[in-house]
Amino acid sequence: MNEFYRAKFNDLFMEFTRYLITHPDFGEDIPRGAEVILLDRHDSGYTNYMLKQAPKHDAVFIDVGKLAPIRSRLRKPKIISRPPAVITG
Repeated sequence: MNEFYRAKFNDLFMEFTRYLITHPDFGEDIPRGAEVILLDRHDSGYTNYMLKQAPKHDAVFIDVGKLAPIRSRLRKPKIISRPPAVITG
């Protein structure tokens, strides 16, 4: 798999897994043993690549829809003039 598309697939797969954890009923319609093919209608290059790689049988196609923006988990960062001499826990 193309490195760029592999990275995108990994990101989408992680998000899809999170979605299934919070919406387990969504996964009930996915047949056991089926290969899940994640598609992104907003990225035709990726989607076409995935469709070419997809198996002819036993595949379930999931349109991932739209991704929410990634948010930072940082809380109260600050700029310091120089690093401390010693870092303590």
